[in-house]
Amino acid sequence: MTFDIVISDMPANSEFAHLGAQWAFDDWKETDPNDDIQWYLNVYSESAIDPSSLPLSLAATAGNDQLAGVACVVLDDALPDAIEPGPWVAAVFVNPEFRGRSVGKQLVTEAVRRARELGHTDVYLYTRDVAHWYETFGWERVRETHIHNKPITVMVNRV
Repeated sequence: MTFDIVISDMPANSEFAHLGAQWAFDDWKETDPNDDIQWYLNVYSESAIDPSSLPLSLAATAGNDQLAGVACVVLDDALPDAIEPGPWVAAVFVNPEFRGRSVGKQLVTEAVRRARELGHTDVYLYTRDVAHWYETFGWERVRETHIHNKPITVMVNRV
């Protein structure tokens, strides 16, 4: 069965928000041990208050009833040694059953587009192990570093 993927604002306090928060927390807990599920829910709720400012939270849905992935744009992604000004694409996660269908690329591309609509030219992110994937659609490596003793790559998407 084939579904069109739709990228939209994350509905706060929804089943999708709770599922997305759980996915993001589970995926990033080793790198960001100070975060918890409530942190993600708070970002989703804050973004729902004013979608014309940061933070932004996005949901990729398939049909009307399946969450395919999530992503956020935040001013500060709490990278301890960050010299980059932000904003940051953060908490990107694609449901494994939707991987390989461009869901992640659509989420990240929309996140960057919206950040640019708000006047930000350079947009940053960090990744543990898929820097090569981000490079395939315009991201550049800035530097290698560590967060909580885990290696990461800081990347930028420039205008």
